[in-house]
Amino acid sequence: MNLTKIGNLEAIALLLIVSTNHLLLNMPQTIIDICGSASLLNIIYSTILVFIIAYILLFLLFKNFPSCDILDISNYLGGKILKNAIGIICAIYLLSVSSVFLRNFAEGLKLIYFFDAPIIYILLFFLFVCSIANFFGPKTIIRTNLFIVPVVLIGLIIIFIFAIPNIQVERIFPILGYGAKETFLVGITNTFAFNGLFFVFFLRPLMLQTNKFQKIISSSIIITSIFILCSVGILLLAFPFIFSVQEISPIYFIIRNIKFGRFFQRPEALFVLTWIFGVMSYLNCILFIVLKIFKDLTNVKSIKNLSFPFTCIILFLALLPKDMSQIRWLEDVIYKYGTLIISFVLLTIVLISANIKYVIKHKHNSLEVNLQK
Repeated sequence: MNLTKIGNLEAIALLLIVSTNHLLLNMPQTIIDICGSASLLNIIYSTILVFIIAYILLFLLFKNFPSCDILDISNYLGGKILKNAIGIICAIYLLSVSSVFLRNFAEGLKLIYFFDAPIIYILLFFLFVCSIANFFGPKTIIRTNLFIVPVVLIGLIIIFIFAIPNIQVERIFPILGYGAKETFLVGITNTFAFNGLFFVFFLRPLMLQTNKFQKIISSSIIITSIFILCSVGILLLAFPFIFSVQEISPIYFIIRNIKFGRFFQRPEALFVLTWIFGVMSYLNCILFIVLKIFKDLTNVKSIKNLSFPFTCIILFLALLPKDMSQIRWLEDVIYKYGTLIISFVLLTIVLISANIKYVIKHKHNSLEVNLQK
């Protein structure tokens, strides 16, 4: 698989595809369950935290390693052993998150449209597309994703606009929801909603213009926060937040309960169709990054034929949960806490340690030069 250099818009779309797809499922409900009526305040708070983390983690700590990804930095810090360990952990994380997400989405489709179809048929449909797309290479995946992400986002904007008449502003009270502790302390975990930034650790070597790195990350954070704010706001203010959504997602629940006019019958089918394309693109991008990791670890020339074995791994993992309760629990554990532990703890430690080594090494070299003089 020859890795293609990607432009600025393509890079932003690559970062947005993860958060956008999880936004369509249970992310808004998860945030509201933690913070209640303070969810909007918490999102603003989380966005500020993410900007601070991004500045420290991605701007300052990557500064000494231009055109390097986390695997290159791990190799610099601890050699092939650390590089392989970090690569395997990241690959397992991506495969696990994508498999649980796919199973959750497939269960929703089965519940609404394909209740007689075995769940494995729905899973195979998505994974077949994923395998074929990665066989043709990253250029197809990235360009298709650049088209699909705006379509999905435009669909969300339409939903937000038509849901405005249902808003009741008084539902924002009490301002602090379940309390200051849940809003500002426990609510820190809601930074998981910006999980698309995980791709940033592998993005820099792929970029056509590495000097636009900061602008790309900042743009993706702003766009993600706006859509999270709108989706949570509509769910919180237009409908009671103390309900249990049983359909495909809270966003789907909103579509079923708003009016698009007398000429639009069952508009949710059109939105679900765009979401299906979004999920396909999401899986394509996840597998693209996993294959890139595998290529960096093994140094093989071409791994496009390995897309099928990796989709089989996703299928196996997706079939493990027995019911929706296990799926939701796994989604919370793997997606939420896995994101926080791997992105904000493990990889941060690697970056900090690599920078310490870099400073010590260059300080020692400069000292030797001065002694020679």
